[in-house]
Amino acid sequence: QIDVSNDDSCASAAKTLKDKGVALYALVNNAGLGLAQDEAGNADVQQILNTNYYGPKRVTEAMVGLMDPTEGRIVNTSSGGASMWLKKQDATLKSAMSNPDMTFDELEETIKAQIAANNLGMGNGYGMSKAALNGLTLIHAKAYPNLKVVALCPGWINTSMTTGFDFQMSVELLPPEHGCISSLVCLFSEVTSGYFYGSDGVGSPLTMTCDLEIPACEGEDNPDQDKYNNCG
Repeated sequence: QIDVSNDDSCASAAKTLKDKGVALYALVNNAGLGLAQDEAGNADVQQILNTNYYGPKRVTEAMVGLMDPTEGRIVNTSSGGASMWLKKQDATLKSAMSNPDMTFDELEETIKAQIAANNLGMGNGYGMSKAALNGLTLIHAKAYPNLKVVALCPGWINTSMTTGFDFQMSVELLPPEHGCISSLVCLFSEVTSGYFYGSDGVGSPLTMTCDLEIPACEGEDNPDQDKYNNCG
């Protein structure tokens, strides 16, 4: 077991694997807190960030030394909530949160500024925390150039996290197996490090939401919403 919100737990898990001689092909950061989960009911933005953003940072930095140095992959389970939040921000914030050359310190400053401004969006910071995770994906993609580091959206999957959101968001909740599509692409298909992949396994822009079966993201600095449709 591992508690992604605890430094010692992450370090202990990594040591246990190292002592057993374990080498990792892939690391999937899947723990999440927010939306309709019972545990999220009383969670504040710091607790949500601690699981959704700092958690993957802790686990990745604890485990990266165990990764296959040439084939390894780090897959961060993000959310469409990230782009739902970011697409509503001004051009300066969009640019800051999608800059492939941003540093961790810069991302930290940006996050703290949004908290101070109470710019949290849906789920008491859930969308913002996932946008931060996408930013962290960019940072780690550059920090670990020998690995493939990507983020993904599993889609609106019927779980305890999404209970009731089919009515709130006017979306159809999909069966759990659909949530594996983007994961399998990110784990076993050709991907571009630093990219965010939608629920159909297609590369998607960070700064806007996308319908299914869109064109693959072309990495534009200022993508056109009409090109990627108008979901969300």
